[in-house]
Amino acid sequence: MSKIKLDITSEQNILNMLLDHSVINDNQLSKINSTSNEVGKTKLETAMELNLTNEEKIVNVLAASYSLEIVNLKEKKIDQKIKQVLDLRFIEENFIVPFEISGQTIKIAIPDASKLSLMKNLKTMTQMEPELYAASISNIKDFVGRLKDLESKKINPSDVKIEKIKPKDEDEIVEVGSEVIVFGNKIITEAINLGASDIHIECFRNSAQARFRVDGILRVMSNYSKFLFDNYNAVVTRIKIISKLDIAERRIPQDGASTFSTGSKEVDLRVSILPTKNNERIVMRILNKEAGEKKLNELGFDPKDLEKLTKAISSPQGMVLVTGPTGSGKTTTLYSVLKHINKPGMNILTAEDPVEYELEGVGQVQIKEAIDFTFEMALRSFLRQDPEVILVGEIRDKATVDIALKASLTGHLVFSTLHTNDAPSSITRLQNMGTPNYLISAALSLIMAQRLARRNCPECSIIDENVTPKLLNSIGFLPEQSARAKIYKGKGCDHCGNSGFKGRMGIYEILEIDKELKQGILSDLGQNELNAIAKKKWF
Repeated sequence: MSKIKLDITSEQNILNMLLDHSVINDNQLSKINSTSNEVGKTKLETAMELNLTNEEKIVNVLAASYSLEIVNLKEKKIDQKIKQVLDLRFIEENFIVPFEISGQTIKIAIPDASKLSLMKNLKTMTQMEPELYAASISNIKDFVGRLKDLESKKINPSDVKIEKIKPKDEDEIVEVGSEVIVFGNKIITEAINLGASDIHIECFRNSAQARFRVDGILRVMSNYSKFLFDNYNAVVTRIKIISKLDIAERRIPQDGASTFSTGSKEVDLRVSILPTKNNERIVMRILNKEAGEKKLNELGFDPKDLEKLTKAISSPQGMVLVTGPTGSGKTTTLYSVLKHINKPGMNILTAEDPVEYELEGVGQVQIKEAIDFTFEMALRSFLRQDPEVILVGEIRDKATVDIALKASLTGHLVFSTLHTNDAPSSITRLQNMGTPNYLISAALSLIMAQRLARRNCPECSIIDENVTPKLLNSIGFLPEQSARAKIYKGKGCDHCGNSGFKGRMGIYEILEIDKELKQGILSDLGQNELNAIAKKKWF
């Protein structure tokens, strides 16, 4: 049998069903579990290789347990309507097969009982009554393969018209047809090609719009507005499907994720759906995996600042804080730092919410507040995992900062982030959290504040005649500097969307915590006094 394609929930459901019907016993289940770990195969594959069960037994028990008729999908031709009613990606990800449509009934084959939970969604999506059948895993896999073959040979989706169906609930329109799929792919692809960090999709009483956040600024994409307004609910449904969200739930916010490929580029999408007065509002954060590949010397540091940073991150212990508002590039900087110091002989652990980019050789942990798996809990566990380097995604409370600071004093190098306006105010923030000055003074090695500033478009950059030497003098330039300075601005062209800007660069503020600053913290000096000490050291 070809490799089984079932998720863990389905496999466990099948094993429990076989156990309940005495096809296997407790001893055999224990043997399956232990052998599975040894040979590195799934539990169901292991059970079949041990000849404890087979596909015929599974489908017969499933049919008997839920009074389902068994269907042989090899005898079924593919109904062309299926591709219009259900998205292939939904079929593939959930491993179910709609194999026939008869009037208002859609016949669906399932491999196990865990798929029963999908029936409510299927009814909402198709506006038909699902009729369930039992089928073998191989049967379902082969049928999905046939569907995929047909999909690859299909006509241009832009030639397929979308049909809107008004269900019993007059407020809801569901997706039927390929045009919405094409629209969804197109909008995400264009956002990626433009280098957008976020996609906003929103509906108002008489209009709808899509906006891309490009170089930190939201830009209205008016070419999508008409289609979006005409097909808004269908677009929302499509995005919920690819994000594995409940399409029937429209009353409460939902968060999901998806992976999207365009050409040779693959990105992760973090999806947030918020119910509003007029409809659900969608924001998709684009996590471009290439951003996690930047080297430290490519981030735009001043050579002296880079030297200070490199010294701090190469130390065997201490704490390095990166601060700045949301979207200022803190994650990219920290990932570049980790890549710079990562070696086979080093154990690096990170606690993140969420894990944005995967780093080879780094143990990355996803925080889950819903089950009380917090930064504090992760950090306590890390200390029992023998790490050299620990990254805490964000310091949110006193308990987390206390553990992080103490870890940095016991032979660990700790990185984390704060939301403060500048580097010196991070010290005040830690003090306001109730952290003792002696801990802050002893543990802190370096604080870096950063922002992302827009670059002038290189294609349309011209000298800005409005910037005079007098204006430059007023903001701190020396007279001899302002006399020589040539200040440029972007005029606006097709290359930059007439904005005058193209891309962003990091601007940084590096505060090295030396002996004088440590003494200042111990003496409980205020922020102004600490600033004065730092400026003596060319801060």
